[in-house]
Amino acid sequence: MTSFVAIDHFTKTELTAIPPEEKPTYNSLKILHQELNANAMAVPSTGGGGNYGHLALALTPAQFNALPNTIPWVLPAHPGVAPVHAGNATQAQITETNRLYIASETRFFVCRATETALRKQLLDAIPDTFTKALKHEMYGYAQLTVIQVLTHLDTTYGTVDAFDLAHNLKRMNATWSPSQPIENLWNQIKDAQKFAADHDPITDQYAVRSALENLENSGMFTDSLRDWRKLTIAAQQSFATMETHFTAADKERRRILTSKGMGYANKATEAKSNKDPPASTKGDKNGVPMYYCWSHGLGPNGNHTSASCSKPVTGHRKDSTADNMLGGGCQIHRKAGERAIYRRPQRPNRDNDENQPPADPAQG
Repeated sequence: MTSFVAIDHFTKTELTAIPPEEKPTYNSLKILHQELNANAMAVPSTGGGGNYGHLALALTPAQFNALPNTIPWVLPAHPGVAPVHAGNATQAQITETNRLYIASETRFFVCRATETALRKQLLDAIPDTFTKALKHEMYGYAQLTVIQVLTHLDTTYGTVDAFDLAHNLKRMNATWSPSQPIENLWNQIKDAQKFAADHDPITDQYAVRSALENLENSGMFTDSLRDWRKLTIAAQQSFATMETHFTAADKERRRILTSKGMGYANKATEAKSNKDPPASTKGDKNGVPMYYCWSHGLGPNGNHTSASCSKPVTGHRKDSTADNMLGGGCQIHRKAGERAIYRRPQRPNRDNDENQPPADPAQG
């Protein structure tokens, strides 16, 4: 038959290895299961109903038969050294018998090559210390099936204890940040439920409470949380309903943030197109913008800034602004022709002339 290389079909050429200094755990073995399953499914087969490739090589019969659209998997057997023909077979019958023999032989060798490649991948990912109990002194691991190796690992190292369950809850309740996709929150809760399903199931109600605490702590969903609490029927407060409700709320929240950002960008572009020096603007007072000059201080003249000053004093800094004056002047200019009325009160017990404030230059 034509040579067949199973690994050429695999989705992952190397499995996620367990470091030599670490024991296999439920979580690390779960990753190996997932990666092996994907590789086994990637090699086509008509066995078991033909929908799952060679996945039956990586699952127990009970696990495989529980999948939808399957029939019991029958391990292909070698058809013998040569086709067996009836004594009075016609040429057409001989041709058909030869075809069936080749097809049967191909199924056998493809399945055997796939099993061998999967077993090698698995053993390469596991330190020998943890599989040595299975090793035969004559032929090593050669006659072991993938299921035999996985069952040994799951039974010996893949059990879940109280510490694992407590750590799982900690991961479930980990703080979610609004800067992350809200799908991260849903996934961390669903992953925790899957982990605990066969050991200490996490109820839908607990999942909802966990999500609510995270959403409340984010400070982002005040209105949506209020609407959620108005739902009084228990069926309306399922985790699936919550996911739909707050995913929509998060989408609207992000839309508003994006719209605001675009608005700011448009205002900045408009200011630039009007040659307005925004870097020198302090803000506005009663609707009047104010502009800063290092040499002359703050004033309402938009054409008089640190960068555009026509009469700078010694040491003038063109890069100074109202937000960063760089040691420049702090006086405020009046509009042209405006006369000062305000007088600073005299300090107590300071009546001598040398302590009087200087005359306002606007007085002339």
